[in-house]
Amino acid sequence: GVASGLKVNLSKSAAYPIKCENIDLQEVLQNFPCAIRSFPCKYLGLPLSTRSLKRIDVQPLIDKIAARLPAWKGKLLNKAGWLTLVRSVLTAIPIYFLTIFPLKKWALKRIDRLRRAFLWRGIEEVNGGHCLVKWKQIILPKQLGGLGVLDLNCFGRALRLRWLWYAWTEPNRPWVGTSPPCDEVDKQLFRASTIVHLGDGNRATFWNCSWLNGRAPRDIAPGLYKLAWRKNRTVKEDITDQQWTRGLWRMESVEQMTEFVLLWDAVQQIQLVDRPDEIIWRWTANGCYTSKSAYHAQLQGTYCTFDAKAVWSSHAEGKHRFFGWLLVQSKILTADKLMARHWPCNTVCALCDQEPETGAHLCLYCSFAKQVWLLVSNWTSGIIQVPADQDEGLEDWWTRSLEMLPLVQK
Repeated sequence: GVASGLKVNLSKSAAYPIKCENIDLQEVLQNFPCAIRSFPCKYLGLPLSTRSLKRIDVQPLIDKIAARLPAWKGKLLNKAGWLTLVRSVLTAIPIYFLTIFPLKKWALKRIDRLRRAFLWRGIEEVNGGHCLVKWKQIILPKQLGGLGVLDLNCFGRALRLRWLWYAWTEPNRPWVGTSPPCDEVDKQLFRASTIVHLGDGNRATFWNCSWLNGRAPRDIAPGLYKLAWRKNRTVKEDITDQQWTRGLWRMESVEQMTEFVLLWDAVQQIQLVDRPDEIIWRWTANGCYTSKSAYHAQLQGTYCTFDAKAVWSSHAEGKHRFFGWLLVQSKILTADKLMARHWPCNTVCALCDQEPETGAHLCLYCSFAKQVWLLVSNWTSGIIQVPADQDEGLEDWWTRSLEMLPLVQK
């Protein structure tokens, strides 16, 4: 302070005692006369408390997201602009919070309601009739048929896995040894995403690490895990004198005995060597953890019913690709969709006045639309070929035709 001229501002400083009931704080803080306060408080922008967070602690985060909407004048933007702001701003605001605290269901629903409303209408509140696609599909990656909006629940879990990863790879961090902010689902995902190569067995825990052919013993023998006495001992400690079998004498069912035989045979083949235990992340080529790979690991088994890559990789403006994404799913508000919502409308195509109005008819099979596409096809020297009938692959044709939309607009 003498050298730099900077001094501690005591009016902005405070002490928060923890288990100091029998300590004279005034005497301890006589050289630092700051205010003495109690939990909960804020530190580095995050709410800290000795108990679980209440709604009043999370509400400022939701208010911060809602406060961004009025200044954007969303009604002046198109859907592509709404999507960009939802992905880059509204979704990014809670990420810092999610690195430590998992959001409750009510908070996730409120944030998703704000994001959904701005995505479809550019405002803060919207009813279900304006939402053309289910939110569960929107929060999927684009290659899986969604819009690439992050699922905050899955992404928060992916972020929290870094605590478990750093506890392994950087054991000198000061917080290592305390309970990380991860629940049982987080730990189960971490076990499924990692492989532990045993060395001396001093780091890997016997029951909770995936050191046995890429699986954790608690997953191989869940019945035995419930009977085990000390579940946090290392592999070296438990293998010595078969300490891992303590408590398993209480086996009562045939399933538990079968699990014991299988686990015994596998453990007897393990030989410890003189090198540290190593951990490898399954979902990356270099074996290191990334939040992106942890997020996509939770989407294993999800598939797309159309060629989403062709839609989003087409050389067209964002609003055209968004429209094409809706069209290949038959989600644009044509007469057939309005009737399903019980909205009054003219069911006959307004262009040809002959057939019912549907998305495929209006954009492809209407006589007027065919003439338009024929002119475009002639103009571009036959690059686009209009399908002869409705069974000739609307999705494939439309994704190839998206590149011509800027020309059609002109």
